[in-house]
Amino acid sequence: MRGLALASAALAAACGTVPAEMRVMVEPPAYAVTMSSTLGLGLTPVSEPPPGMKVRYRWTADGGYFRIQSEATNEIVDLGRETVTGGGKLFWSYKPDEQKALEDRPVAITVVTENAKNGEALAWTDMALVWDGQFFRPKH
Repeated sequence: MRGLALASAALAAACGTVPAEMRVMVEPPAYAVTMSSTLGLGLTPVSEPPPGMKVRYRWTADGGYFRIQSEATNEIVDLGRETVTGGGKLFWSYKPDEQKALEDRPVAITVVTENAKNGEALAWTDMALVWDGQFFRPKH
């Protein structure tokens, strides 16, 4: 946690602004590609940017990929390992042939809250997904 606090302080100094608070809600709490009833591990960014500021979220993963389901068409769209969203839930998933490689190490996911107008980083958080023998779940 000390590293996260130092990184947040460095981010604030670099940005010249007070960073927003940031976390990620995870639902369902665990995921395996064999769970056909869900698109993946649902990830929803939660942040408190400065009043009146529109933000976007820059997501990166070092394994697997992000995806969303279009509300208009119900189409599932694979977004890759890096994507930018305006908020709301997206999903982390992986291809079945990736599972063995992903089981051997934590999967790092980072999300940065950015000012939508100029791209300035306001806050960030990261998480590790670990394989527990049956599912990937956030490491606590």
